[in-house]
Amino acid sequence: MKKILFSLCLILIGIIPGKLMAQSALEGMFSTDPVTMESINQDLANAGITGATVYFNQAVTVPAIDNPHSNGDIKLWATVITPASAAAKKLPTILIATPYRRDGMIKGLFPFLKMDYAVMVIDIRGTGSSGGYWCSFDLCEQYDIKYVVDRWIPAQKWSNGQVGMYGASYMGIIQMLTAGLVDVDEETGEPVHLKAIFPAVPMSDAYRDIVMHGGNVDMAFIPQWMGTVDIMALMPSLLYRQDDDGVTAYDIAEAVFNWTASMEQLGITAGWIMDAGHIEDGPFYDRKSPMIYWPVKPQAGWGFTEGDTRTISTSLPVLTIGGWFDIFTRGTLNNFQYGLADHAAADKAMIVGEWYHATAAMGPGVTSLSNGELAVRWFDWKIKNKSDSFMAEYPVLLYVMGVDRWRAEKSWPLPGDRVTGKTMFLSRAVIDPIEGDPFTNREGNLIYGLCGDSGAVDYDGEDPVLNHSEYQYLHGWSSRSDCRWMAGLFAIEQQTSKLEQGINNDADYWFEDERSDDWKIPTFTTEPLEEDMEITGPVLLKFWARTEFPNTLFPLKIDALTKLIKFKTGMSENLILDMLNDKDVQFVAELNDVFPDGRARNITSGWLRASHRQKNSQESPAETEHALDPAYVPFDPFYDSPDKTPEKISEGELYEYAIELWPTCNVFRKGHRIRVTLSASDFPHLLPILQPSKTTLVMDEDHRAVVEFSVTGSEGEGESWKWVDDVDKYLTKEKDDPRFGGYDGRSAVDDTAGSRNAGGCGSAAHAGTGHGVETAMPGLLNLMATMLIPLILVLRRRWIKYPSR
Repeated sequence: MKKILFSLCLILIGIIPGKLMAQSALEGMFSTDPVTMESINQDLANAGITGATVYFNQAVTVPAIDNPHSNGDIKLWATVITPASAAAKKLPTILIATPYRRDGMIKGLFPFLKMDYAVMVIDIRGTGSSGGYWCSFDLCEQYDIKYVVDRWIPAQKWSNGQVGMYGASYMGIIQMLTAGLVDVDEETGEPVHLKAIFPAVPMSDAYRDIVMHGGNVDMAFIPQWMGTVDIMALMPSLLYRQDDDGVTAYDIAEAVFNWTASMEQLGITAGWIMDAGHIEDGPFYDRKSPMIYWPVKPQAGWGFTEGDTRTISTSLPVLTIGGWFDIFTRGTLNNFQYGLADHAAADKAMIVGEWYHATAAMGPGVTSLSNGELAVRWFDWKIKNKSDSFMAEYPVLLYVMGVDRWRAEKSWPLPGDRVTGKTMFLSRAVIDPIEGDPFTNREGNLIYGLCGDSGAVDYDGEDPVLNHSEYQYLHGWSSRSDCRWMAGLFAIEQQTSKLEQGINNDADYWFEDERSDDWKIPTFTTEPLEEDMEITGPVLLKFWARTEFPNTLFPLKIDALTKLIKFKTGMSENLILDMLNDKDVQFVAELNDVFPDGRARNITSGWLRASHRQKNSQESPAETEHALDPAYVPFDPFYDSPDKTPEKISEGELYEYAIELWPTCNVFRKGHRIRVTLSASDFPHLLPILQPSKTTLVMDEDHRAVVEFSVTGSEGEGESWKWVDDVDKYLTKEKDDPRFGGYDGRSAVDDTAGSRNAGGCGSAAHAGTGHGVETAMPGLLNLMATMLIPLILVLRRRWIKYPSR
């Protein structure tokens, strides 16, 4: 305890800036050498592209009159390349809008140059070389990119006025947002200039997908991401680098001005995740969410003009990419289900692989995705009107985990005739250990039963107890969660081996086995399955529980430290400190696939802070047993009242909780087991709660604990769905195309389920070094350091006056 408190004090007095500086190494993720006019020309020559014209530093001034949310004209900077064919005819344009510096994105557009598209990469305001302050998805940014699409590009001599947008993550999200604002033909409803988009791994709801998971602050991804964008904006501007006209004194002056603005905005962006007002959902997050442009609107509306009056045109073709282990799995699938609900099947498509955030953008196992051929084919069909309806009949392509096969479907979610609802019941019964499994044989681990027959549930024995103390804050560290919320960077080698080479070494990676993370928490496991069972879609866990908050010395010390920090900084409220020192419970539910040898592979997860439970606002204040809100509909993206008005639980009272686990697609093989786990932390993904708690799961005939999901049937093959055993052949028009380096003809999967699994299902599991419980404490201090970076930056506001935005 003393070490933790001492470390926090050291952090506050300035150790942290070193971590910020270390992030500058991220530039190497995009470019190992400075990008210049000369280097672009050399890259074009190396790619066999001749005769192209490069506009290295192209200014794009967005007038204030075209952006109602801007406080003045704003100058953005872009790089534009036109192929040799632009000298004879006007061409459509593929646009990337990025906060990650355009220099790192240029080469990714080369496949389009080969196919007679002009290409453009533009730095979003407040990032890269562009002026202004970064507003991160907000309306000011959306109108900037709308102007580029509807005004600037169509006015260029090389443009035929048709635009496609391309890119992953942020670049995918801004596509969905821009799509809701662009000009549309009043008679046809078709976008005038934006003719197709290709967003990979986009979110839909800024609050629930990105910042707050079940009311808990995402601290593994958000601070690192925000810090990366800010630091990249401080790197040398491309305005310093020579183009055909050379570098002028004016260029240097503008670069210095923009750099100064980027430095000044550090405290502003830090405040986004430190402002206590951002604990709750509301307009700050709504304006940044693509869901505001869905055709279905919340009953009370969004409360601002754009959200209430604009929708994504049903005539805008959208092909989106997702990953089952992505940080935006929920958002990508919701965008497709709700945002494209009124689209014709031929104008929407979705591919979801066994990918994380980083790997979904690279598409291992799908060559046509990673080399750009799939995007070119989509734009050729939708922008150039080439007859090529390659995903019209089956617009959804899913990777089915467990059997490692691709499957084409006609819709998402799967239709009612494809699935059957199923309920399993959590039990007090202690199950027999799995032979040779150190986890189920370890004394102190809480291994209970999970059964599919309500009449067979054993309620004898003691209720399971979830203890959360200063020694149990680190669940999540040695699990898939850590890998997932670091965008899957740890998994690149593993996924390349598995998806590209057909070698399944999953058991050798620490994030593919949850057993070292599930110590001393309640786990509920079935007996070995008698037949395969596929779960596709979201999963719901419901249970009753009462919580006590022990009055120990530890929470008193945490409370004293929090008050001291607030006093010294002059802050009465602070999102991070207030949520750290909170009498609340952070419920984390996981669904795991348990192999015959005991290895537990996480399939999906869900999170819920007790104060964000689905409360019944109509119940009597005198009640001490609190059931779920009767108006609550599981997985309804518009049900957000608990996030707008969270309410603390009362110690010792009984509450019903529902945790929504994100969608998945996995076959639990015969002989495997299904396991559900419940813990009170997901470190370092979520900001931990430092207040100890003891939560008792109350389970009896009147208070059942259940897990609900959909089981996929096998009927209708060839009519409503089909297996795809050669995914690249399925997605590409020509097997060998020299423009993309050719296709090697290698089958993505074998016909025999499981034949790609080197070592088979029962292969020995290995823990993997470096992520065990014994190494978690340095990680905790590292997380605390990351969290307090914004605090230090916000303090600068006491001495520095920032210009008006």
